[in-house]
Amino acid sequence: MLAPSMITVKEAAAKAIEFAQAMLGVSSTEVLLEEVELSKDGPNDVWLITLSVPGRAGITVLRRDYKKFIVRGDTGEVVSMKIRELASAR
Repeated sequence: MLAPSMITVKEAAAKAIEFAQAMLGVSSTEVLLEEVELSKDGPNDVWLITLSVPGRAGITVLRRDYKKFIVRGDTGEVVSMKIRELASAR
């Protein structure tokens, strides 16, 4: 259950996309929402938002890079952006 002053997941995703556009120079049509999760960062409720953006193209394959954003639930401030490593599918 969300706290009364908590932003919605839709608002958190929009904040992460806006941040990605500003910091990575990508357009909103290039950004895909991959994962969302409600979590805690110390005493604060946060949204963990994973987005994918175009990566470097290989010889025959287009690649996407995955970025994980931490968005504060009370203010909507993006406080972290990290490379999201994917598990190997072996």
